[in-house]
Amino acid sequence: MNRTTVGGPELGGGRGAGGVLVLVDPAGAAGGEGGSPVVELLVQELHPSVHLRTDDFLRVIRNGQVPPQLPGAARQHATALAATAQAAFAYATGGYQVVVECADAPATLDTFRRESRTTGAALHYVVLTGAAPATPHGLDTTDLTPESTAKSVLTALTARTHLLGW
Repeated sequence: MNRTTVGGPELGGGRGAGGVLVLVDPAGAAGGEGGSPVVELLVQELHPSVHLRTDDFLRVIRNGQVPPQLPGAARQHATALAATAQAAFAYATGGYQVVVECADAPATLDTFRRESRTTGAALHYVVLTGAAPATPHGLDTTDLTPESTAKSVLTALTARTHLLGW
């Protein structure tokens, strides 16, 4: 393994390449301003790493933000998600290991897939669940601590079991 990482995989597949992990962690939403404890553990293991939160891209809208239940919120959310994906893959093409934290599963991963194809950077997708996973990208964390969850995610990344695109 190319040792540009410390204790974890290169999301981009070696040779110092960066990559993107979209991590859905509904329980992490209760983690406060710092976000998910699992994400914090992951970004400590990946080097160099970047932590982006999809919610932050919605929060930066200062004038004209539409509440989530009103018409127009879907367009606003799609725009923020596209900005998140573009930022994530910009960092990845610079050699960073990027973890994108989502409290909810993105309405669409098409923006991330498109950026992955455009940049050639790897895209991984993991959904942390408190039950048997409904998708092949799910990871049951019912009996896991944040530390063992982070280890399980790192193992999945190394095995490329949650690889979604290049």
